[in-house]
Amino acid sequence: MSKNEQVQKNQDGDNLFASKKETDFGVNANPADEQGAPLCNTAPPKYHQTRIIRSGVDSLYLSFRGEVRSGLLSELQEKKEIAKGGRRSGKAVAALRLANIPFKVHAKGQGMHPFVVSNAHFRLRVAGENAGKVPPLYVEISSELLSCCGYESSLQAAREVADSLLTDADNGSISRIDLCVDFTSRIDWQAIDAKRWRCRSNRRAFYLESEQLLGNVFGQSGEVSARLYNKTKEIERSEKVFFKELWQQNGWDGESSVWRLEFQLRREALKACQSIDPDFIIELFNSLWCYYTTQWLSLCDINPSDSNRSRWPLATEWQTLSKAKFTRHPVEDIHRLNFECIPSDESIFVGTTGYLTSFMVKYEIESMAEALAVYLEHARSYFKSAENKHISFDAYVEKKVAEKRLKFVKLGNLLESEK
Repeated sequence: MSKNEQVQKNQDGDNLFASKKETDFGVNANPADEQGAPLCNTAPPKYHQTRIIRSGVDSLYLSFRGEVRSGLLSELQEKKEIAKGGRRSGKAVAALRLANIPFKVHAKGQGMHPFVVSNAHFRLRVAGENAGKVPPLYVEISSELLSCCGYESSLQAAREVADSLLTDADNGSISRIDLCVDFTSRIDWQAIDAKRWRCRSNRRAFYLESEQLLGNVFGQSGEVSARLYNKTKEIERSEKVFFKELWQQNGWDGESSVWRLEFQLRREALKACQSIDPDFIIELFNSLWCYYTTQWLSLCDINPSDSNRSRWPLATEWQTLSKAKFTRHPVEDIHRLNFECIPSDESIFVGTTGYLTSFMVKYEIESMAEALAVYLEHARSYFKSAENKHISFDAYVEKKVAEKRLKFVKLGNLLESEK
């Protein structure tokens, strides 16, 4: 789920298996009121065609027990001070190597964990000396690592990092896991009649990305929640372009919109099915997915002659999604991935070219050479005249460069320079 997601926060006390409640979402909750006509239930089968592209784990949050290694806390504190100085000067960055993987040390901690270190694929929170009952280490694994290298390889890498930080580290337990299925479909999922949804939670919100409606969230802020959204549009902003290659390997035509159905399961929900053990849960992926897509959230076909919604049959397209399988398959070597905190060439050049071509259309410019020649002139004019900017174009550029020197950094080079 993107960091830019803007949805209303709601408390949801529904229990995973104990709850027998199914919610009938009211007509007022249906985005189809503004998106267009609802789906016709009598449309021919071809219209309903839904094809699964891939399935997998999108997010994995682990907690580890053990003792932080002697001397590591003082090193983290020292590098944290360097990072704080960097935030003021816009120059200094602190780096650390764990399990032979480079990490960036952040200037701020999070909650009960005074130290945060990260790279492109891991985010670690490390507790201090007076942590009490708080787990000394939390590890968040990126969707790219999980998608490209697989669940088991990512779990093993996380355990190696934990062993480098902690003495007598355990095997970890799951704090949160997101199971997802990517698929193509002819259906406008935003235009579905809200009465067709059955859910064990009465919480529903819109999935927004930069104020653009992408989908829906069911059970927001609960121990279980589901998201159904247009993944193709979402990655235009998240720049997770690696998904396109994975989709193409599974037959995606490169043009059709890819949707994602995703279930987020937190610790209490996982406890209910005794699956906080990261080694055991992999055997439950298929059964968990089947349960959540048939018993927790489902899309049904309306039966006008039956007022009992629980007897309405599953929609054909939802039956396809509920039968998705999570299988093990060969994956990329984890050591070949880039852990540096820098954007990819693809995101830089594709993104920049997109904005420049928009600039060319707006100002009726015929060639890229001409666009590059006049861009600075237009940019300086904009910053000079724009209201509430209070900053020149050159000052703005200097400010953004300083920020991104801290955000984007070649950690390996930085560690070599420290020797």
